[in-house]
Amino acid sequence: MLKLMKYELRKQAFSKIIILAIALLGEIMFFTGFIMDKSETIGLALGLLSMFTIGALFFIAFESIMTFQSDLKQKHSYMLFLTPNTTYSIIGAKVVSSALQIMLSGLAFALLFLIDGAALLAKYSSIGEINRILKEFINLQFNINLDYKYIILVILVVLVTWITIITLSYLSITLSSTFLADKKGKSLISFAAFFILIIAISKFEDFLLYAFGINLNNDTYLVFGILFHAVVTIIAYITTAWMLDKKVSV
Repeated sequence: MLKLMKYELRKQAFSKIIILAIALLGEIMFFTGFIMDKSETIGLALGLLSMFTIGALFFIAFESIMTFQSDLKQKHSYMLFLTPNTTYSIIGAKVVSSALQIMLSGLAFALLFLIDGAALLAKYSSIGEINRILKEFINLQFNINLDYKYIILVILVVLVTWITIITLSYLSITLSSTFLADKKGKSLISFAAFFILIIAISKFEDFLLYAFGINLNNDTYLVFGILFHAVVTIIAYITTAWMLDKKVSV
């Protein structure tokens, strides 16, 4: 499975190099403004980096989905499923490598923002003062008391949810390429199936939250979300591998 993961990561490495290069350009812009003491340049650089971070993470998830679709449709990619590896290993490698790419990219961007923040703190204010101002700003604008444990849980929920969406995309694409392979409008059906699954899973999650009496405004809600989406991801992974195992000779 490790070899399969290396193959997946190597196959998508070029786009990560491009993303890194663009992020470094943003950092050069930030430190240019920092050295020249130009707050406008600093603010613009941080704003552009923030937007680019969101866009890059979206792209990484989308690329993983498109790569999987290519593996099922193109002959040279389809050969992956003719190697002496089980479909569970192949799909598992794809899911894990996708998760790793999202998490490592998120950590890389977080590191850049930490470096920028540390530089600003060292030059303009104390850590305590910046922390106080940040908390007051968020509380004033969004009526939210800033809790770093809560922020970490929110980040984990977002990451696990993204991985769930990717895995459900794999499932719908696999459905189109296996059981619906000879059906007219298979792409439309699988596309509709993806959204139906998303809606059904969301409704089921809401039902469980209500059944267990979980308050939406505490940490338990976030922990439940992480566990729930982890289970959904596992089920989608097993179902995807099972469909390929039934319809593809490996």
